Amino acid sequence: MKCFFLSADGDPQAWAQTQESFLNHAPAHWEIDFFRLNPEKDLVHAWRDLVLAQQALGQAFMLATPGARFGQHTCTTIDNSVAHLEKSGGFDLLFSDLRLLQAGAMADLFVLRRQLAEHGRTRLIDPRPLVFEGPGACVIHPRACAHVGAIASAASLRELIEGALCQPVREGGLMARFVFPFATMVSSGEDGLVPQEPEARSAIIGDIYRRMVWRDGGCEPELAPLALMSKGLSTEAKAFAILWAAMAD
Repeated sequence: MKCFFLSADGDPQAWAQTQESFLNHAPAHWEIDFFRLNPEKDLVHAWRDLVLAQQALGQAFMLATPGARFGQHTCTTIDNSVAHLEKSGGFDLLFSDLRLLQAGAMADLFVLRRQLAEHGRTRLIDPRPLVFEGPGACVIHPRACAHVGAIASAASLRELIEGALCQPVREGGLMARFVFPFATMVSSGEDGLVPQEPEARSAIIGDIYRRMVWRDGGCEPELAPLALMSKGLSTEAKAFAILWAAMAD
């Protein structure tokens, strides 16, 4: 499978880390390539050219955002998931991870992760009932390329991913599934600096969570950013957190 690492700023450190994790774990039939989406030139046109060029080849391919990481089971899990979906009716998009934004859904999936991990299994889940954004990596079927490439405008890579991959799934224009436990993860970024803005905090919370439920991650808690987030929380919120934790454990 061809995997394109997307970058809007050409960050060499992020590319080096992604490339290292890929080369350590990918089998011979997987390839990785760097593809810079230059917002000064025309981010949308660069995206469209990439997607339509892959459509012409007629094979599913992966797009990975900055910070995406691959583990021991990543490629095998994705290969098996694609094969299963092809046999059971096909697919448009396969998210290898997602940023989830609902506490209830995150708690339910945390319990499910334990059940699946015990038997070394994964599950393909429909993301539409959930509040989600920001897949770190996504497999695109050739039949979905025209739809994925039809985005009209985007001022950033985040807006591009939202408009091209997430919104069409929410609206029912594309059929998607996500692998759970997640097959890929995202790097920690600036999690040590937890902002007060609700949207930014939600994004960081979602990224910490998806690292904790990464199939190859072992569900290790990230104590430093979690401790920072606990500051300023109301007593009521902390009580609910303890209750949810007790139900999940």
